[in-house]
Amino acid sequence: ALALTIDSAFFYGTGSSNQPTGIKNTSGINAVDFGGSGGGAGAGALASYAEVVQMETEISADNADVASMAYVMGSAMRGHFKTTEKFSGSNGQTIWEQGNTVNGYRTEVTNQIAAGDIFFGNFADAMIGMWGGLELNADPYTHSAKGRLRVVAMQDVDFVLRRVESFCYGADTSA
Repeated sequence: ALALTIDSAFFYGTGSSNQPTGIKNTSGINAVDFGGSGGGAGAGALASYAEVVQMETEISADNADVASMAYVMGSAMRGHFKTTEKFSGSNGQTIWEQGNTVNGYRTEVTNQIAAGDIFFGNFADAMIGMWGGLELNADPYTHSAKGRLRVVAMQDVDFVLRRVESFCYGADTSA
């Protein structure tokens, strides 16, 4: 549970209420709106091939592109990419490419990413600091009347993007 919380905060942390600032909420990152492509009802628009290429273009325009960049998305987006043709006349070639790549770049899939969102960038430019060690506290008092033991886990974590131009967040902003 703690690892999932840290993973989610890395992408979506608000920067308030003792939460670190995640990539999406970091000032100055690139963004692409997926409003132009079709998605399922209520899901918002899903990315087209042109829009994922635009994510690369945004980073390249900032002179921050490197060969080791990657796309990170949820499983629903992967399914969409595996069943969607890149563009009309591509003879059925899907956005999802052989070797688990998109637009020639490595992909990672995690259900910590909201449906319809994609993060792209040079993740070597993301720093994750953990200090103080994992703290585990056994609390035999809070639920003692029920014969239960409460375990509290705490970890101090923070994130910083060494170069904000190295990242792009894509989503349907009208959803």
